[in-house]
Amino acid sequence: MSSRWAILLGAIAACTRNPERLPPLRDPDPAVVPNPAPVAEPADGAVAAARAPTPDAGPPVRDPLGGVPWQFDLVEEVDGGAKAATKIGVVSVPLGARERRPIVVAMHGGSDQPGWACGEWRGVTNAYPFIVCPRGSGSESALYWASLPDTQARVARAIAATRKLFPTWIAEGPTVLVGFSMGATQAILLARGDPKTYRRVVIAESAYDPDPAIAFAKPWTAGGGERAIFLCTTVACEATYANAARNVARYGVPARLNIAGTNQHGIWAVVVRSMRRDWPWLVEGVAGWEGYTPAVESEPLPGKTQSF
Repeated sequence: MSSRWAILLGAIAACTRNPERLPPLRDPDPAVVPNPAPVAEPADGAVAAARAPTPDAGPPVRDPLGGVPWQFDLVEEVDGGAKAATKIGVVSVPLGARERRPIVVAMHGGSDQPGWACGEWRGVTNAYPFIVCPRGSGSESALYWASLPDTQARVARAIAATRKLFPTWIAEGPTVLVGFSMGATQAILLARGDPKTYRRVVIAESAYDPDPAIAFAKPWTAGGGERAIFLCTTVACEATYANAARNVARYGVPARLNIAGTNQHGIWAVVVRSMRRDWPWLVEGVAGWEGYTPAVESEPLPGKTQSF
C-alpha cells in the first residue's frame, strides 16, 4: 500500500473538541466558503482534477476542492504497512477552493491537541489556507514538544503528508507559522532557525518563558523575517510581549501586540475573534494569500492591538 493511500485511509473526523475552549466551528458556512457540489474523486482519492479546456474558452476551471472532511488526522504508514500506522498531525482543508492555497503551520500547546489548534486557527483565518498541525510527543492526553530537532522533523512529516494528499492544491511561498504556549516557544525556535521560510509569525502566550520571545528578534529579522504578532490572553504576558514586539521593531520589522481581553490561558472564541483583526495585516502581500478575505463581522471585534 502506498503512503498516500495509507494517509488517506487513515483520515478521520477531527478530534473531539472542548466546547469551552474552541470557537463554535462547524462544516464551512456556505456564506464564507462555498459548499462544493459533489464531485467524483480522482485516482489519488483526494481532490478533483482541472476540467479540460475548450478552444478559446480561457484557462481551465477547476472543480471546487472536496471529497474529504474539513479537518482530519494525518496518518503515516510504518515500515511499509507491516506495522500499525501512526498519527502525525491534523490538517484543516479549505473546502470549496478553486485555486492553490497557502499553508499555515500551527503548533499546539503542552497537553493540547493538534485538532484543537487546527480548529482555532481555521476560525482566525476564515478557513482560507491549509492548516497543518503537527502532533507533539507523548500520550494523547499529555502531548509536548521534546526538542527543536524533534519538532523540526514532526513539522516536516506533517507538511509532507499534506502535500502528498493535495499535490496540486498547495501554493508555493513562505509558510505562516503560529504557536500557542509551549508551541509558541517552539515556533520561536523554528522561525529563528529558518526565517526565510517563516517570514510571518504569531507567537501566543509563551511569556511564562520570556527569554526566547525577547531573543527572537535579531536572528529572525536579520534572516528575512517580515511581520510578527505577539498574542496575549492573560494579563501577565503583556509586559514581556510588549518588550518583544518593541525588540522586533527596533530591527526595522513591524510587529503588533494583540491583547485579546481575557485573563485565561487559551485560544478561546473571543481570542479567535480578536486575532481576526490583525490577521489581514499579517498576511498582506504574501504569495498565496491574494484571494483571502476576512470573515464578515456583525459586531465590533473584542480586545485591542498595539502597533510597533
